Amino acid sequence: MSKQRHISRLAAPRSWQVARKATKWISKPLPGPRTKIEGIPLVVLLRDVAGIIENKRELKYLINTKQIIVNGKLYRETNLAVGLFDVISFPSLKKSYRIVLTKLGKLQMVEISEKEANMLLLQVNEKTPISGGKLQINLSNGWNLLTDTKTKVKVGESILFDLKKRKITENFGFNKGATVYFVRGKRAGHSAVFKSLKESGILKRQKIAVLEFGKETIESTLNNLITVGSKKASITIN
Repeated sequence: MSKQRHISRLAAPRSWQVARKATKWISKPLPGPRTKIEGIPLVVLLRDVAGIIENKRELKYLINTKQIIVNGKLYRETNLAVGLFDVISFPSLKKSYRIVLTKLGKLQMVEISEKEANMLLLQVNEKTPISGGKLQINLSNGWNLLTDTKTKVKVGESILFDLKKRKITENFGFNKGATVYFVRGKRAGHSAVFKSLKESGILKRQKIAVLEFGKETIESTLNNLITVGSKKASITIN
């Protein structure tokens, strides 16, 4: 068993819903934009979490016969790192699923409509003006988009990206009334309503969100949050 392609089940991230003592080793995700904590190998998600396949051989068959699509693309790697809000589709079955978090912060797949399967929710990590009046937007899943400089989007905001039209259809930031989603921390998998933003620390550099969480008013660092809708959630989140 190659330790370069596997990790101990006992050492697997807590976000993976896998049996810790079934076998000693489990596949680890390929290197990419997602860290080991944020991503999960496609084979582990489909076999151990969702129970859609029984082994890696079945996944290889689906890949070779082009019966599985991730975020609108065909991939060849069984250990492809997939993660939060990615869309996995099975064209022959006419079924699509989005990866979300359980209320305990575990990655899971939930079935979504064909219409929603065309939409990806991504966070803007960076944006850089380049020659020719273009703007490069670096996104949370590692994708880079080229658009014109007139595109009104800020770092930290979320976008809805239409996979068929290959364009941004909507963007939303941390504005009053927006729905936010906890991506890490003790409330991972839960949502809240954004109320306001305040600064903390000696240099006022830490951004703290004030949120309406059920009947409570709570605070959280922005690093734990992603905006999922200007009012209600724009995609399935649980």
